[in-house]
Formats: sequence, structure tokens, C-alpha cells
Amino acid sequence: MMVESLNYILLKKIYSNNLHKIFSTIPTLSRQVELSQDNIKAYLLNMVDNGTVIESNNHHFHLTELGRKKITVIMTGGTFDIIHTGHIFTLEQARMLGDVLVIVIATDKTVQKLKKHLPTNSQKDRVELVRHLREVDVAIEGSETDFFETVESIQPDVIALGFDQKHDEKDLYKKLNERGFSHVKIIRLKEHVFGKSTSKIVQDIIKHNYREEN
Repeated sequence: MMVESLNYILLKKIYSNNLHKIFSTIPTLSRQVELSQDNIKAYLLNMVDNGTVIESNNHHFHLTELGRKKITVIMTGGTFDIIHTGHIFTLEQARMLGDVLVIVIATDKTVQKLKKHLPTNSQKDRVELVRHLREVDVAIEGSETDFFETVESIQPDVIALGFDQKHDEKDLYKKLNERGFSHVKIIRLKEHVFGKSTSKIVQDIIKHNYREEN
């Protein structure tokens, strides 16, 4: 593996670990990238020397401002209740926009407020399901009170909006500027796979069960 490519992987892992509240230690990073601790230590010390990471007194590694600028973070979100091909298409689109894909999962209370019903799966289960999708680097629960609390935590370079999400892009740009995120780019994703939606899947299941019972 080339030095540049491993450095790049480590930058992404350290960023992702921070959002997952995982300490980026040499043993942890060694397990995550499946290399010996001696190799990981050598690369990390080189990254400390080039100014992309710093090592704290308790031997946790963090990205510097320079290191953070080396990766592009994409933020997108949704309910992700019953995963289907439309979701995968959306995630693949978003993944191509940068280096690290962070998915913000709407909480149960947020879904109840917006859709007037609870999701089929709990927020904990939905986060766990999305976290294990190949395209996803990080999956976290969103804020129930302030969208920009989540933006502050993630510090994205790109916010990818689903084709049918209700955000007004001009208004979102204005609010991002007011909050100090003028550098963030907003990209509207293309329409998802036609005819694929969680609500339609649920309707089909209900119809199927009705036919089975009758």
C-alpha cells in the first residue's frame, strides 16, 4: 500500500471515529485498517511531522485543520426506515461527491412530527442498518431541535439533498452563511429509482397480507 493512500485512509478513519465517539489510538486504528501497530505508528508519526494530525497527551490522534482540509465530507440525511434500491441509488450518488459520507438519521420524534406517524423501525435500528451499508462511512442520529447543531458537529463540505426533500436551497444557503458555513456547497441529488419508496413497500406488504388472509 502506498504511503499516500494509507495516509488518506487514516485521515478518514480519524474523522469518522471522532463522530462515532471512538478514540483514534494506535491499537484501534491498527484493527480498523488491518495493519500492525508498528506500521500504523510509523505512518501516524509521519503525519504528525507533516502537520495533518496531532497526538494528545493520552495518545489519541486528531486531525489538524490541514488534515481536515485533505478530505471532503458529504452530509445527507433521511428516515431510512425500510432500506430499498432507491436508498442505495441515493447513497451511491452522494458517495461520489467526496471522500467521507455521513448519513444523518431522523429520530423517531422527528419522523412523527414530519410524517404524522412513527417509523416502522426505531432510530437505533435505523442507524445500525445504515451504518453497515457499504457506501456509508458514518451514520448518526440527527438533532430533534436544530438542524444546524448537526451541521456544526459534522462540519460538512457538501450537503447532498434528496430529490424530494423539502429544503429550499436558497434559504438553506442563507442560513448556512449566517451560521458561518459559507464554504458549504449544496447539491440536489437526482430522482431515485422510479416506483421505489418506503410507503409503497409498506402498502404492497399490507396488500399482500390481505390477499393471504382472504
